[in-house]
Amino acid sequence: LSAMITRKYGMTGLPPDTVTVRLRGTAGQSLGVAGILVLIDPLRFDWSDRRVMLGHGWLLAAGFTWALAILHARRHSWRMSPLDVLPWQMGVATVLLWILAFILEPAGHLDLQQRSLWIALLYLGVLAGPTATWAAVSVARALPPVTGSLGMLGVPLLAIASSVVLVGEPVTWPLAVGTALVIAGIAIVILDRNN
Repeated sequence: LSAMITRKYGMTGLPPDTVTVRLRGTAGQSLGVAGILVLIDPLRFDWSDRRVMLGHGWLLAAGFTWALAILHARRHSWRMSPLDVLPWQMGVATVLLWILAFILEPAGHLDLQQRSLWIALLYLGVLAGPTATWAAVSVARALPPVTGSLGMLGVPLLAIASSVVLVGEPVTWPLAVGTALVIAGIAIVILDRNN
């Protein structure tokens, strides 16, 4: 970042008042991140288990690639709307996932005779995946980065509420505290944007 600033503005740096840090926005973002850390509850994991480490590594890699995708969506010069390119993106992703599944899980099995499998695949492939991708890219393009990122924290909150209501997951202290922190972070950023 500093190299880019020097290249554009020279050794004098940024003009005065170019970068502003809003305390409430930073506080909201920090509360949101703290809430996610509490929800993850890292003390309950057996960190000596290689599979746990690998799983968390994959989650971090997914988060990093998602951040790159959002950065690209914000900086890209769009010729078409995100909705127009979704069939192509989902088609390429489907082919890549099939190849990975055959390579990494050769013993995996899908019972193609089960109606529930086709319903789930149609729901995920035709409705949920493309709709969620379109909405996330549209939000990333329309909102400032901090607001968009904190808004995305609402997705795990919906999943938490669904798991409590639909499958009877017990409400634990980390679940309650983490959810409260995320909601507080989102609220602070929304209130800060309105002022």
